[in-house]
Amino acid sequence: MTTRRTFIKTTAKLGLIPLLPVSMLSQGAENICTTKITTDDPVAKALRYIEDATQAVRSDKMGVTATDQLCSNCQFYTVSTSDAAWGECKLFQCRLVVGAGWCAGWVPI
Repeated sequence: MTTRRTFIKTTAKLGLIPLLPVSMLSQGAENICTTKITTDDPVAKALRYIEDATQAVRSDKMGVTATDQLCSNCQFYTVSTSDAAWGECKLFQCRLVVGAGWCAGWVPI
């Protein structure tokens, strides 16, 4: 038996569906990211993004030495099909980053 409280909670949750981004609703759709992030972008500055990881001031993180931390081996990085040197980063909202780069949001795969 459904209580009034359960009905109201369920109805409220269903009312949020129109507010979800289209990308969340279409899981199978391919997102094509073509914009390359620049180092002067506010998000890049906040995450201390740098295109050459050897120039970054970083420390060992999650059991991985600083020298082994690159965008290309980060959990948020996806290789771009058009250019192997660049890839999509989920932290930078569907913008491309250099695979040899680094940022403070780096997390191992």
